[in-house]
Amino acid sequence: MSMGAAVSRSRTITRRVGRLLAGSALGALVAMGLGATPAGAAATGDCGATNRLPRPQDQRFYVQCANGIATALPCPTGQVFDLAQQTCDLPERVRPAVATLTSAGPAKLSGLLFGVKNLSTTVRMTDAPAGLDGVPVTFTTVGGKTLCTAVTDQFGAARCDTPSRLNLPLDEILRGYRASYAGITGIYRPSSATGTIALL
Repeated sequence: MSMGAAVSRSRTITRRVGRLLAGSALGALVAMGLGATPAGAAATGDCGATNRLPRPQDQRFYVQCANGIATALPCPTGQVFDLAQQTCDLPERVRPAVATLTSAGPAKLSGLLFGVKNLSTTVRMTDAPAGLDGVPVTFTTVGGKTLCTAVTDQFGAARCDTPSRLNLPLDEILRGYRASYAGITGIYRPSSATGTIALL
């Protein structure tokens, strides 16, 4: 196949995939490139008309549909999307605070001089598989001493390493760590999980 034929075939396939996806909110978001759109911004429903759709995995956002094009937009700080009213409102007027679930993975202690590596967690709503993005997480010893802080990524995952030269007793570190999400009053309930720390 010549170079020109290969380019032409690639363009044809791209147009066909674009047409297949264009009718759905997810397709519109894929077509937009997801660059300025929060990860997982797919909405429920059809984006063929002019309307607003919920973003199920994070109700602090909604998807604005106009002429089949979907754009993910944030609600004002402290508000959530109300599907029935098609607007953002205070969470207590829309629904009760949503429970969250935090999980924690194993971490490794590289000696007190090098610190703890790979403290990790994932934060999500209890009833949704997608993670909460852009929320702060604090990593502490089980006894409550702060090790480090991080912000979740587009998948709800956060990871950090402690500073070198930890000034904590070795037995306190080896008891494990706690990853805590403080929640957002009225929107998301707090949650936490413990993880293990093993000596390398």
